[in-house]
Amino acid sequence: MGRSFFWAFQIFSLVMTVVQLFLPIFLTIDAHYDMNRRKFCFSLRLFGFLRLVGGYIATYKGGLAIHVSKKKAFLLPYSEVDKKRKKFSFMRTFHLSSFVLTTETGAEYLLPVATAHALLRTYFFSKGGKKKKIENNLWLTDGDVLRLSLKATLRFTLWMLLCALFKFIKEKIKELWRKKTKKSTA
Repeated sequence: MGRSFFWAFQIFSLVMTVVQLFLPIFLTIDAHYDMNRRKFCFSLRLFGFLRLVGGYIATYKGGLAIHVSKKKAFLLPYSEVDKKRKKFSFMRTFHLSSFVLTTETGAEYLLPVATAHALLRTYFFSKGGKKKKIENNLWLTDGDVLRLSLKATLRFTLWMLLCALFKFIKEKIKELWRKKTKKSTA
């Protein structure tokens, strides 16, 4: 009984590890931007129902304020925005599964918004997206209005994230090695 249970447990562990590495994980992003109120609201959910983070982003005199709850906000000065962007970027590991964009705009923003819709649609199809998985809505209203609502679903696996992490670490090691070699020869 003991040996057969041990081997069954080992096989079960191996199968579960493979499933966790290669089973797709879905992230759903809901975002809304209102130009007149100068707020950007967002929500990030795992598998469409587990809320990971949500809140809104507003501007202040020196940068951005990211509000994630009624009592908690993170301040991000404009000078640090570029530094944060340049850190480990693994956005290429995420694949866009579905995309719904609704834009409500006045006449003065119609041409740039329609062009952006066409470009987004072209990009989605160039990445292998299906016609059933994309929806673009463009609403024309009176006045100086620009409101964007977005719902996007991204797909990834833990294997893809691990590969991207190892590539990042490898490049950092190469960079440090070159710096150290350059210092020792100079």
